[in-house]
Amino acid sequence: MPHVVTLFDVVSAPPDGDGTRNGTRDGAQGGTRGGPGARPGAGEQTFWFVMEYVPGGGLDRSPPVSPARAARVGAQLADALAALHEDGIVHCDVKPANVGLTRHGTAKLLDFGAAYRVGGIETITVNGPSSFTPDYAAPELARGNVPRPASDVFCLAATVHALVAGVPPRGGPPGEDAGPAGTADGGAETDRLRHWKAEQGVVELDAAVGPLRPVLTAMLHRDPRQRPDAAEAGRLLADVAGAGPEPSSPSPGTAGTVTGRGLRRRPLLAAALAVSTVVALGLIAVQDHGGDGTAASSPSRAARDRTAGATANGGTGALVGDPRTADVCALADPAALGQFGAGDVRVDVDYGNFDRCDVLVGVDDETRIDTSIRLLDGSPPEGSRPVRTVGRIGIREEQADRDECTRLLTSGGDTARVEVRVNMGKGSVVGGSSTLCTVADKAAASAAQVLDRGPVPRRSPAYPRTSLAWADACALLDAEALSAVPGLKVDVPEVGVAKWRCKWSSDVDELNATIAFFRDQPRSAVGGATSRTLSGYRTVVGPDDADTCSAFVEYRRYSGQDGGTAAEMVRLDATGGRPMDQLCTMATGLATATAASLRAR
Repeated sequence: MPHVVTLFDVVSAPPDGDGTRNGTRDGAQGGTRGGPGARPGAGEQTFWFVMEYVPGGGLDRSPPVSPARAARVGAQLADALAALHEDGIVHCDVKPANVGLTRHGTAKLLDFGAAYRVGGIETITVNGPSSFTPDYAAPELARGNVPRPASDVFCLAATVHALVAGVPPRGGPPGEDAGPAGTADGGAETDRLRHWKAEQGVVELDAAVGPLRPVLTAMLHRDPRQRPDAAEAGRLLADVAGAGPEPSSPSPGTAGTVTGRGLRRRPLLAAALAVSTVVALGLIAVQDHGGDGTAASSPSRAARDRTAGATANGGTGALVGDPRTADVCALADPAALGQFGAGDVRVDVDYGNFDRCDVLVGVDDETRIDTSIRLLDGSPPEGSRPVRTVGRIGIREEQADRDECTRLLTSGGDTARVEVRVNMGKGSVVGGSSTLCTVADKAAASAAQVLDRGPVPRRSPAYPRTSLAWADACALLDAEALSAVPGLKVDVPEVGVAKWRCKWSSDVDELNATIAFFRDQPRSAVGGATSRTLSGYRTVVGPDDADTCSAFVEYRRYSGQDGGTAAEMVRLDATGGRPMDQLCTMATGLATATAASLRAR
């Protein structure tokens, strides 16, 4: 990981009776503070972390920098956090004192003594009480809740603010003089005030942050579900950095200079960290993702979406943000739909494309209502007007069918939309559009209340880097591959959200070809379907409707909802006025090309 201090080795040693090892004093130069209780005592095994030498130490004593420079540092740290979060590590104590710069000005995240492991990650120690610095801590950390990746995003925003303004966004002395939680620095009264501000999520942005204000406001949201994740925060910070001047690279003779204190130089082995088994971090669990031994960059960073700007508290902004990090299921409220069922209401998070989330309402043994919440691109239909509003969110009605009812959620001139579509599940007894529209109204109102507080909440954790969520479905088929379907207009596809779906049309026999990502239980070869292996990927091909043959290329399996097996697939549809065997030949040709493209990724 290029922006995380490198761990070279871990050396363990049996404890001495007084908690020291081989005469080395506790707190030797180069040790990193691990929070309250970090110092090993008698009878506790000691671990020494041999780590990369970062010559400048922390940034807590550095003078204020420009917003663009702080944004560059923040973007690099966000990249580090995104990789750590994917591996189940929450740092918990991101602050200027825990950020160092290499001789070339590259930011490095330091001091993992307070880190917390989530998601069942196995490491050499168990999680202890979380440690944090109140002036930089997210409110959920200060209240004693379990740390989450979104907590690091808050701390990162507070750190970026301090790099520009010299103080964190909730005030306090410059630098890190206040100390971590649990210390008495600053007096008991001051300490209580700092903790109260931290618990309440009190923030006040300094005017010096300038163009960083909207990004920091979103990252400092009191509700962790409303914050962007680390990957999106990195993109937003990189956008601010890109608008500012490039700083000159520090010379080797001045890299890491600490104002007023001179250069803090330490030999490599002096950077070894002595920690007890209580706080020894699971850095052992952090793995490289790049084939060259370095961390792979965030898949979404290569395709920045400048319309993904997060929304300031109570302000306006993109309704959806970056769809790759959006948690569509955060718009679903099963409790609001409970009145329509017999208690069997559940959210299905592993069905369909990444742009949707379903709520299944069991009315009785024979009837089920399916509510689908989807992200859409493009302006609402002409002439359509909101029939009601929830804050700044307008709710529009679409023409209702007997077995379906749809509502559209929009915000001002924003071209992004959220669709709430309600229909009767397959095999259900049709109950008429009036009931369905009542459900749609309830579901739309609940989703609008969430959207009125800001853009669609971010996923936590984010999709893994191996997920198709980071891929471009449209790019998996080129003109040669699309020639499997006669007459397709390959240059004018209908493109879906985040390029997770593409559809091409033909003037020949009303033929269409569609490629889309799809999640569900692994497909079975039933109902006339056949199974085969294409370029190493299990593929099921068969009729889907009277005029459609579908191929499902299984890309990867994962542990889905309730521990069940789910799969990410690429779905290829060949539709039109041709016999089914010809349509399935076309679908197989599309699937063959898709599987080859997946193998080449």
